[in-house]
Amino acid sequence: MSESCVPYKRKALYLLLTIPMIILYVAMAAYLWTVNIVAFVIYVAFFVLVAILQGYVCVYWQCPYVGKFAPCVGGFCLPSSQVARLFKNVKRSERIYNVVVTLAFLNFVGIIIFPVYFIYKLSVISMVVYLGIVIVYALCFLRFICPVCGTRHVCPGGQTAVKLWKSIRN
Repeated sequence: MSESCVPYKRKALYLLLTIPMIILYVAMAAYLWTVNIVAFVIYVAFFVLVAILQGYVCVYWQCPYVGKFAPCVGGFCLPSSQVARLFKNVKRSERIYNVVVTLAFLNFVGIIIFPVYFIYKLSVISMVVYLGIVIVYALCFLRFICPVCGTRHVCPGGQTAVKLWKSIRN
């Protein structure tokens, strides 16, 4: 693991894009709290699991941001940079990594997809707005954040972003 942290150059842009998403997550959690406590617990569990699992992924990728500000997608794995410090001396293996990264991704998808049913019950317009916000955020993240991240060479999102924008330029 890299002992020195490379400061992320676009922190202000990252925060400008991500803080509204964090507000959306909090609003969604509050809404779920009011309509279904079990759904609220499941939703919160997705965040906790992503943070823990992504912490292992950070160590496996030798992320230069471990212990510092890390520009992770959605903001919900910002704690992963700190959690990764707990995995610093854990034996890493490709087999364990494959399981962990898959579980992290499934929980990540759960954060986005799980509340759709509850939003739909609220109104179709709310669901369309929610999905629109998620898509615009994802595109902005892939365009402006991923291409300059220190793990873009190993992160599937970073690799996709770099290839996508290279193909668009050509």
